[in-house]
Amino acid sequence: MSQLQSSNSGGQFMDRGRMNQNGVVQPLLTDLYQITMAYAYWKSGKTDDQSVFDLFFRTNPFHGEFTIFAGLEECLKFLDSFHYSDSDIDYLRQTLPEGVENDFFEYLASLTAKDVTLYAIDEGTVAFPRVPIIKVEGPLIIVQLLETTLLTLVNYASLMATNAARYRMVAGKHVKLLEFGLRRAQGPDGGLSASKYSYTGGFDGTSNVLAGKLFNIPVKGTHAHAYITSFSGIGELKTRLLRHKTTGITGDLLDHAVRHRQALAHVLDVSQEESSEGELAAMVSYAIAFPDGFMALVDTYDVKSKVQTSKSSKDKSVTINYDIPINLSQSNGHILQETVNGYFTANDVHARNESLVATNERPCTGALLDLNDAVESSTHLNSASKPNIISINTTTDRQTLTSSAPNAYLPKYVAKSF
Repeated sequence: MSQLQSSNSGGQFMDRGRMNQNGVVQPLLTDLYQITMAYAYWKSGKTDDQSVFDLFFRTNPFHGEFTIFAGLEECLKFLDSFHYSDSDIDYLRQTLPEGVENDFFEYLASLTAKDVTLYAIDEGTVAFPRVPIIKVEGPLIIVQLLETTLLTLVNYASLMATNAARYRMVAGKHVKLLEFGLRRAQGPDGGLSASKYSYTGGFDGTSNVLAGKLFNIPVKGTHAHAYITSFSGIGELKTRLLRHKTTGITGDLLDHAVRHRQALAHVLDVSQEESSEGELAAMVSYAIAFPDGFMALVDTYDVKSKVQTSKSSKDKSVTINYDIPINLSQSNGHILQETVNGYFTANDVHARNESLVATNERPCTGALLDLNDAVESSTHLNSASKPNIISINTTTDRQTLTSSAPNAYLPKYVAKSF
């Protein structure tokens, strides 16, 4: 591999070699017509014609005015390792039309990207429509064979990074943003890409454990409704005791939670009969399992009673500087406002260092705007100070619609030969 060349001091590529390359990204990850065109080039004697291909997009996503460029790292890995395996050649022999000459397959088997130079702006840079973000120079046949793969590596990556950046702009720098979209992603690779490029675009972490391992992204998690519904009563608790982190004194967390639930019932205007004993048992057991990071999901059965249950479960103060966020659903605007109101009302009685965690079921930033509106409404009505806010993005499929006028923009490019 040749040394890095630069036409401007806009950035620097790392020599990543073939480390950690996605096995799905290979020369056959392309459209058939790219290979049939390659044969026609070869047949016409145009394989060594020098060519320049520009990679650009025509419109910004989300009716926006910018795009965050992402996917460059995977493009470099792909070019570094570009070659057709024996099994690739065997498959193409069976797939291409009869009459394709054997010498062409031998030519493909020897093909690499060693004569290709790639120019690109830095990954993470703001980009605009119709301005090249990658330029690829080299022999016509090889550059043609790279086209589809480079596009698929850049398009979705840039879409997700842009989506994440838009969330970050609305949330501001103090709100934590977590990506929880794996279960709804476009398959395993889509899930990994969504996690990776959400982090690139400004999110703070992901629930995707494999993405955390592969890309060194902080992994975060709550618990599911299934955990709450797995308990039917307090008789299922195997232990009720928890040791105080500072004093070392062991106390009965369930007894403490029941007493605090009684106190909160009046404040939240919820009768104790409305509270679920199984829900209380689940909250107590989870708080015992994770005393330093207890996060209560508040909308399994009923929001008001759940805020009461979750706060009573954590008010034992088993840890000094306890930070126990409340996780609330954002699929319903009324539930969101009700939960935020319940949070502040209960906090009037029990002030703690807590966080509100909101999950969204809707695209783009409407969920965050609703959360901010709900918090503002409640802070005007209650004496409690604003909580920390964490937003969890649970949807990864985003619509790419929109258009923006071309901008006068002269990017700086860095060149890399292979």
